[in-house]
Amino acid sequence: MIQGLANRLQTARTNRNLSRKQVASLLNVSESLIGLYESGNRQPSLSVLLKLASLYHVTTDFLLGCEPTDKNQLPLTGLTDKQIQALTLTAQCFRNQNG
Repeated sequence: MIQGLANRLQTARTNRNLSRKQVASLLNVSESLIGLYESGNRQPSLSVLLKLASLYHVTTDFLLGCEPTDKNQLPLTGLTDKQIQALTLTAQCFRNQNG
């Protein structure tokens, strides 16, 4: 089992304000299967993992617990598209000020 995967799956889902039922419906699987993933009793297949990452707007690296080694990367997990856009614009303003 991949350590922490269950917790990261649940966190990513709740950050997107999705219920297990909604996720199950979108992936065409049972709600209980989503529960099994989130409890750590089952692991999603690679294809399901990719779908979950896309649905939750996170990377598979995040779900698998692979932390970026580049200190210049800012994790955007759990942020809305509007919040990400605001951060992007803010960073661009700082770049413009620095010349």
